[in-house]
Amino acid sequence: MILELEAYQAIGIALTIGGSIWGAGKAFFARFDSALRERDDSLENAISNVSIQVQQQTNEVRQIERDFLILKAELPEKYLTRMDFNRTFTVIDAKLDRLYELSNQKK
Repeated sequence: MILELEAYQAIGIALTIGGSIWGAGKAFFARFDSALRERDDSLENAISNVSIQVQQQTNEVRQIERDFLILKAELPEKYLTRMDFNRTFTVIDAKLDRLYELSNQKK
């Protein structure tokens, strides 16, 4: 079986085969490109969500730091330590002892 083709027929067949391959490749890569774009969009959304969460957590940490600094500033004003209480009690006790001694000396 011998196939005889004219030049225009051979060129037409070659162009048809080449066009089919080119069309199939373009369709495949278009699908691949759309999948990549979809994946990129979902990654961008995930990254933006993470950055929003990080910003919120940063703001919360800053607020906690501010509250902690305020608490550190207020603690000495509002609370009395054991050493301060003992020191104050010792001073008052010494004054009372001195008054008692003075009252005994006058008698």
